[in-house]
Amino acid sequence: MVAIIMTDEKIAERITLWGIVQGVGFRPFVAKLAIRQGISGEVLNTGGLVEITLTGTSLQISEFLDALTREKPKPAEIIHIERKRVPYREFEGFNIAGSHGGDKDAAMIPADLSICKSCAREMDDPANERYRHPFISCMECGPRYTIIDKMPYDRESTSMVDFEMCSFCSGQYANIADRRYHAQTISCHECGPQLLYRASGKESTVCEGAAGGTEELLSLAVKFLNEGKVIAVKGAGGYNFICDPFQDCAVAALRKLKARDTKPFAVMFQSAWQVSEYCEMSETEKNLLESSPKPILLLERKQASQENCPPEFRRSRFIGAFLPSMGLHRLLLKSCGRPLIVTSANVSGLPMVKDDDKMFELALMSKGLVAGTFYNKRKIRVAVDDSVVRVIDGKPQMIRRSKGYAPVPLFVRAFGQAPDKSAELLACGGQLKSAFALSKGVLSYVSQYFGDLDNLENMRVYEENVERMKSFFGISPEAVVCDMHPLYETTKYADEYAKKHGIKLIRVQHHHAHVASVMAEHNLTGPMIGVSFDGTGYGTDGAVWGGEFLICEGSSFRRDAHLKYVEMVGGDALVRDAWKPAVSYALAQGKGELAASAEGEVMVDIAEIIAASNITEHDNWNIVKEAIEKKVNTVKSSSMGRLFDAVSSLLGICQENSYEGECAILLEDAAARALKNPGSSEKDRLALKFHKQVADMIFKRCIRIRERDGIGKVALTGGVFQNRVLMEMALKLLRDGGFEVYYNISVSPNDGGIALGQNYVGMCLLAV
Repeated sequence: MVAIIMTDEKIAERITLWGIVQGVGFRPFVAKLAIRQGISGEVLNTGGLVEITLTGTSLQISEFLDALTREKPKPAEIIHIERKRVPYREFEGFNIAGSHGGDKDAAMIPADLSICKSCAREMDDPANERYRHPFISCMECGPRYTIIDKMPYDRESTSMVDFEMCSFCSGQYANIADRRYHAQTISCHECGPQLLYRASGKESTVCEGAAGGTEELLSLAVKFLNEGKVIAVKGAGGYNFICDPFQDCAVAALRKLKARDTKPFAVMFQSAWQVSEYCEMSETEKNLLESSPKPILLLERKQASQENCPPEFRRSRFIGAFLPSMGLHRLLLKSCGRPLIVTSANVSGLPMVKDDDKMFELALMSKGLVAGTFYNKRKIRVAVDDSVVRVIDGKPQMIRRSKGYAPVPLFVRAFGQAPDKSAELLACGGQLKSAFALSKGVLSYVSQYFGDLDNLENMRVYEENVERMKSFFGISPEAVVCDMHPLYETTKYADEYAKKHGIKLIRVQHHHAHVASVMAEHNLTGPMIGVSFDGTGYGTDGAVWGGEFLICEGSSFRRDAHLKYVEMVGGDALVRDAWKPAVSYALAQGKGELAASAEGEVMVDIAEIIAASNITEHDNWNIVKEAIEKKVNTVKSSSMGRLFDAVSSLLGICQENSYEGECAILLEDAAARALKNPGSSEKDRLALKFHKQVADMIFKRCIRIRERDGIGKVALTGGVFQNRVLMEMALKLLRDGGFEVYYNISVSPNDGGIALGQNYVGMCLLAV
């Protein structure tokens, strides 16, 4: 910010603000503040920025800016303010001027905002005009990213353009003293989106917009839920399937509908108090649960609630708990009086449904599994699933970055990047839990979660969103960054994109990208130790990596050590069938191959676990043994994820991953039981011992690197570090040993964070 000389002379200044300053009530706030302080002028949206022209003394303007930064709306973020003297002109009061396209260089679109406390109070007040209005919103809440067509953020630039405001709403919209002054999503029972219903492929005539009709449909929805049926409900970012977790028939129907056999479902609760009946919850977790993004929060289930829990809650020691983010969900929860399963409306592996016609078709094809579809006619421009978060080490950590967070940018400065350097990049991410990142200068826009890109439909949605975000933020990539794996769909896409646009293609090794994502988040340049543990990643030697110790600095890395390679039967089934790596490790142990003898090898001693197992009696023992001996369809793997699978199988905990990470999750649960109950089973004791051995191995290798190279900073990343037991053990050992330890916070340690790491490496290379 430039220095301003204070005088009593009346002047005019143009103030330009960068940040999340559109769609969060910022212009109405500015107008009210200016009027309160007796300053005249105007405010307008320009591209992704806000411009304010003020007339007054330098002192008045400075005091105005101090108040602005101190009192700004809660969802707003200001990252830079620029003041510029302009020719003086008189204004009649203070006005909100019409928006114009302007400069898109630093556009920031707010994420969707969940229902605020003021709107919640109005919903519950029988005397209020919006009593029990399912789509209530104001300047501080409501959909944003999921309904916007273009910048700047105005009603005519969103799907709300289809709804004409009634006289009541337009009066509030134009009243500067009202909370809904210039609230673009404003609606009531008489205008805006209304609750509608469709059954058996035919639209019901029960409700055509009247408040009474809304109550009829809410009663019908509750009736279906009480009868143990599944309903489809249109949310802000896409459709949800909803059912009663206390009724086994409802859960069974939902599992059949989604083709999801065992993976636990997220559960929506009415309040934090209701969550506390079933889950342990710290103050940090409570605050996160109630925060505006309303993420799914992974909370440890109370053992005391075991008898009162439905079987669905007992599938894991964690419950994915979250609160309603919009009025409609809030009404359903309040009417039912109990928690509800609320999950994305799709068949597992396919994109979340956002369009009405597709939902009607899916409901019709469900052959009665979906009892009815409750919807509205506000179009969803982009599907955004719920975010998933946990608290680790007393801090929130992203597991799935999506609704409520995307596409708010992260601020990343590359190693060696000049302050005025404005590189534009597309980082394509990985194959699983995919997300991409677009960046310009120091802003990295990490997309929402898209799931696994192993089907054409998911890939189509991914590609559409790349183009959509490029347009919003005015980004024309000068380079594209991708993984090294030649068969990843994102790698193929990046290669084609680079050729089509005639730009540079940068390939980044998978585990290096994991570590780089931590460096990007914490503004680290290195050198540092990167401990990158996951299920699989394409190595520079063509082998399957996954248990890596890397030394990273800027855009470069070197592999210091890795989990000892073990020959395993390859193919996609290796990820699914935990008994295959179990047999592979047992065979390697029998040959004396698990001793980490070479300089760059590390290993965890699982001889006791193998000895306690009956793996040699497995039906396929001889088949796998022969395949490995003859090296038929085998791969060399240093994967820590596969080692966790092997141990889970050897201990008889889980033999098959029916969903990603199931074997490792259940192994962690066994270790957690042993931590809480030293007298638990031998199986649990060995599971805990294994976790301690992995943490100790990490610590010892980091000590060795520090003694040799003098490096005292460590990054822990990769999907394996979603294991809370292992993470907390490793953190304690390393910190007690004098290391500075960093990990992912704003992006996931799993492959959802890969794009940010690729982005960082690409930025470093272009900065040179």
